[in-house]
Parts: sequence; structure tokens; C-alpha cells
Amino acid sequence: MLINKGSARKHLIALVGFGHVARGLCEILLEKRDLLKEEHQFEFEIVAVSSRSRGSMFHPAGLSLSYLNYLTQNETPFVENVKDWDSEDMIRESNATVIIELAHTNLVDAEPALTHCRTAFKTGKHVISANKGPAALAYSEMKMLARKRGCAFLNEATVLSGTPAISFFKSSLKGNLVSGVRGILNGATNFILSEMESGSGYDEALQQAEKRGYLEADKSADIDGKDAQAKLAILANELFDLTIDLADIERVGISAITQVHIEDARREGKRWKLVATLSTGGDKIVAQVKPEKLALSDPLAQVKGSLNAITFSTDLIGDVTITGPGAGSKETGYAVLSDLLSLNTGVYS
Repeated sequence: MLINKGSARKHLIALVGFGHVARGLCEILLEKRDLLKEEHQFEFEIVAVSSRSRGSMFHPAGLSLSYLNYLTQNETPFVENVKDWDSEDMIRESNATVIIELAHTNLVDAEPALTHCRTAFKTGKHVISANKGPAALAYSEMKMLARKRGCAFLNEATVLSGTPAISFFKSSLKGNLVSGVRGILNGATNFILSEMESGSGYDEALQQAEKRGYLEADKSADIDGKDAQAKLAILANELFDLTIDLADIERVGISAITQVHIEDARREGKRWKLVATLSTGGDKIVAQVKPEKLALSDPLAQVKGSLNAITFSTDLIGDVTITGPGAGSKETGYAVLSDLLSLNTGVYS
């Protein structure tokens, strides 16, 4: 754990990526600015923004938060404080002290987010990421680079969006030996299975998920379990200090689940869910993502629609389950804010 109890200072923020998460974050920061200062002594300015489609903006004293909030609501080109920078230039050249990585997630090689994080650490800047790529594919390297420069690498938004899975583990379960986690880590597949239980066919449920915006651009990230696999890797590395790669996690998606499976489970008093499991309590570590028939008494079986949930197995208080939204611009923006507030305390791991 890194501890920096220096005098309070204003955090200078740069956003890498200017999509729906930036929209949620800017909305929250605009709405809560006075409260954050009064109750949390958190002061900030967003000094730079880089967008793949709209270029970069920078002002060392801070960009107008109202204007940024307006820009997130539409595709209006950047016309004020424009700089001829790409995202790496912005990270290197701006006076930002905190880089918020919001670029498109890539679970093949984590680029360009991986380069963004490396560049930030080389210039002594903290990284808060809503991008799963660096944490899932290069966690050990990211932590090493961050610690070497006395920086933070924080990832609350990468697992359950605004539902505080990582911070809950680190703050609320102190003193417990946690032997594993089980969770519904992907809202799209949970919605599809819930729709199928209500009578929809797989294809119809898939179309509904797509219509509601639950699916990634690459649908296989959801339905084949890749998204949940990446989140489980992050949990394993972030919470249990393991070094687990995606290849170490067995993965089976939901595409083979049919109405016959759904009805068979119903007759047994069970329900299908795509469950991510990490067990560290036995002779070997078990890490897997696969569909399971859960008894209705299992708290995870009661999580419907696009909600997510995670169950922590502890030695002192038994199983503890938290449930909440796993997606959404404001929800994910809140998770980024929670990391900013952790950074503001000067105590972070």
C-alpha cells in the first residue's frame, strides 16, 4: 500500500477517451463539485482531453467543466483550446497529474491503453482506468511501474462498474481470510438468460440485449464469456495478488444454452447463470467462467436482468454478496470518482 500524506493539492486530470464513461464522469463532477470540496476536500480541474475522433484539448488552468459536459452530449468538434496532440503527446506534454484511461478495451494486446499507462507512469502520473485491458493482460507490469514511480494504478470501474467490488473487499472485509469469489460479472449474458427464462428464444433475447445497448461491439466478448474472464483475472490479481493470465481461466460461454436447458433447470428448482469462479482455498487455484445451474437459494440465482453480483467467501462471516449495476455511463463514472477520492486520501494500493 502506498501512503502519501502530503498537503492537500488540486488534482489535474486528463481524460484519454471521451465516450459514454467520460459523459457520466463529467456529469457527476459538474453536479457534485461543491459537495466534493466541502465534504471530501477534493479539488480538481480537467486540464486535457484526448479523443480519437475529435482530437485533443488542453488548458493548464483547467477546461470549462460545463463546456466539457456539453461536448459529451453530442459530437460537436473541439474548437476551443485545441492542441495538435495525439493521446501520448497529451499524457507527456500536459500538466495533468492524473490520467484517466477511458479508451476502447482491447483484450488481445491491451493497446492503445497499455501504451497510455506506460507513458503516464514514465512521466510520474497516476492512472485510473475504466479499461480492462491493462489490468487483465499486464497487471504485474502496471503495478511494478506504478510503485517504481510512487504512483497509483486504480481499477474500480473495470469489474462491476459502479458497484464497489474492489473497494468493498479492501475496506469492508478487513480481518477476514477470503478464500474465493463467485460472481455474475457480465450484465449482457445475465439479461439474455433472464429473458430466456421468461420465454424468449436465444436469438430473440440476444436481439433485445443488443437493442438495449448491453452488448459490446464484438458480441463474442459477452456471449463467449471473454468479458467475464477478463474481470475475473483482474479480481484474482488485484484482490489476491495472484499472477493469472486469461489463458489460465477456463471459459465457456452461453451460446449452447437452449430453452430445453432452461426448462430442465426450472423443473429442478434451479436457474442458469454465467458464473465466474475463483477458489484459492484448496490444493490448487480454480479459475473458471462457465454456465451453471444454481439452486434458487443461491443469492446469485436471484440476480436478474442486467444486474451483476459477486459473492466473497470469508472465514469469519461466511459468504457475503453484493449486487448492483455492472454498466452505464453514470455508474462507471461513479467508479472512476471513487478511485479519485481514494487517490485524494493519499492512501492507495
